[in-house]
Amino acid sequence: YAKKQEEKKGTNRFQKLMGQHIVFVVDECHRALSAENMEEIKKMFPKSTWFGFTGTPIFPENRKQAKGQLARTTHDQYGEVLHTYTIKNALEDGSVLGFQVEHENTVEPTSLENKIYRKLKEVETYAEYSSEQINRMIDQMEPVKKESYLDPTVFEADEYIQKVIHKMFRPDNAYTKFDFRNGRPTKSAILTTSSIDMAKKYYRAIKEMTKEPDWLTKEFPNQPIREGRTMEDPDFPRIAITYSLEENSRDSSAQQEEMQKIIEEYNQYYDTAWSLADIERYNGDINNRLARKRAEFKQFGKQIDLVIVVDRLLTGFDAPTIQTLFVDRNLEYAGLIQAFSRTNRTYPEKTKGLIVTFRKPATMEKNVEDATKLYSEAKEESGLIYPSYQESKKRFKQAYGKLKEVSSMESIDEHTPLEIRIEYVKAFQELNRAYESLVTYDDYNDDMVQSSTLNNQIQLLEEQIGVYETVKGSLIEEEPEKEGEDFSTIEFYSENTTKLYDIDSTYIDQLLGTYAANSSDAREEIEKALAKLNKTEGVKEVYRQILNAFDVGTLDSNEDIFVIKRRYFTQASDNLIHAFSNEWFVSEKELHASNLQYMPGEDPISNMKAIINSKDYEGYKAKHQEAKPFKYPQEMKRAWRKMLDDELIPLENELR
Repeated sequence: YAKKQEEKKGTNRFQKLMGQHIVFVVDECHRALSAENMEEIKKMFPKSTWFGFTGTPIFPENRKQAKGQLARTTHDQYGEVLHTYTIKNALEDGSVLGFQVEHENTVEPTSLENKIYRKLKEVETYAEYSSEQINRMIDQMEPVKKESYLDPTVFEADEYIQKVIHKMFRPDNAYTKFDFRNGRPTKSAILTTSSIDMAKKYYRAIKEMTKEPDWLTKEFPNQPIREGRTMEDPDFPRIAITYSLEENSRDSSAQQEEMQKIIEEYNQYYDTAWSLADIERYNGDINNRLARKRAEFKQFGKQIDLVIVVDRLLTGFDAPTIQTLFVDRNLEYAGLIQAFSRTNRTYPEKTKGLIVTFRKPATMEKNVEDATKLYSEAKEESGLIYPSYQESKKRFKQAYGKLKEVSSMESIDEHTPLEIRIEYVKAFQELNRAYESLVTYDDYNDDMVQSSTLNNQIQLLEEQIGVYETVKGSLIEEEPEKEGEDFSTIEFYSENTTKLYDIDSTYIDQLLGTYAANSSDAREEIEKALAKLNKTEGVKEVYRQILNAFDVGTLDSNEDIFVIKRRYFTQASDNLIHAFSNEWFVSEKELHASNLQYMPGEDPISNMKAIINSKDYEGYKAKHQEAKPFKYPQEMKRAWRKMLDDELIPLENELR
């Protein structure tokens, strides 16, 4: 168009531009620009130079299908590599998390082998083979080869869909995959399917399964959630479907009507007014609720727990609160890495991205191995994929044996010889790390039901926590005196300290709600639960204050426990803010405002400017003679962030 306009005016500015040396820098260089379009641009600007950035290059292993002389790889299109920063580099830098991958086998092996048998009998080559010979052939087949005989319609059947959703939402599985805390889901998940039609089938199946308020107990009568855990969100799971305008345009009118009904259900729950006519805005709303970055979507109940997609959101979408990707389709190379990477963004108390695949486990396992090696530029194991459940279980058994051996040597305490204390702390930390590797797998939940041995082994961790903390504390001030007394691998201040995962605050609430004053048995049960509770000491101390108040009669056991909690935890927060105000000579009112608005990790801290403006430096200087006027605000800011993250937010979380 521009060229035609210039020709019409009789000027040659466009011709002059075409002769210039122009540099093109293309981000997302394959999604943004096809090889075909690039060739067209090069014809217009023959002296151009091109730089491309991509997170998932196209290599010879996954090159595009041939289309004339057009480029099929990143190298073909953009030339030599100037610099690489692989996903392995990002993992080593702590910029992203690794992946835990579970491959579920949803097809019964005997059923598949019978199908292969019948298929082979139909092949002329094997017509004269005996049944024994054919079965021997099947036994010797590689698992990937066996899976190639599966008919795609197997994965479209209602029976298959029911298997998948019952695996996803089994209480203990859902508790982990959606990271329930205090009875509520704190992380989201994506389910990616092979087609929009399958996405809609899943949507309807999940809606039907969860339509009754007590659906969890009805659907899983023999798989109740484990003691100490609670799932008390009546609207879980909040689900939505999202797809692109291009995908929508391929739908028939009947399918579009069905999608309109789904959008209307979404509107009814979230009080919105979207339609197919503005599906792009509907999709944007889903993005916001999934990402939970804007203040209005951080409120509980405004989020989406599960979004069902085909391709949309699997590339480029950044939402650190997405923890799990459920995969009911084939993925490979760039598509696999891009989809998996929706789950591996760092976020407080998130340790890895969780991936669960449901189709062709052997095929997907090979695809994962091929993709991670290719995009890590690693010939061997890159550390990007966590060990399998069986490998993790083997590590746990070995670590258990070591701690059992060390702890049975003698009665260990802070006075035990230094060398034995070091060995004990290392053994405990290795068992704890091995335990943390187990608990996010669905197979762990099966084992906890079926295996008394595993329960007994985990009990050793519970029994040793107190001794471990004492012994570890005794090492902090010690200096290694001789060879063999190496502290270097001991984690003294790790954020990932002992987590037994089985107790949450809602369980404590249930115990408190039925507590009778001065009941030693009930108090002992609550104290044990508090010891296992993965909360700060400040939180545990408030619960103990409530217990003590019951025992001395200053609290009425008939009073609502949530009213009591609100009073005690609010008072604890007020006390901390008052103490901070006195210590740093800043406005208590502005600190309260900051605390109300603050979200973990935000920068700048909410209301920080008003806090700094409220400072009384002269008062602070009178109390702290060494204070410097330029350092004081920065030191105060660091101290306030630490108090928010380490003390105030944990207290506030108990009231959510």
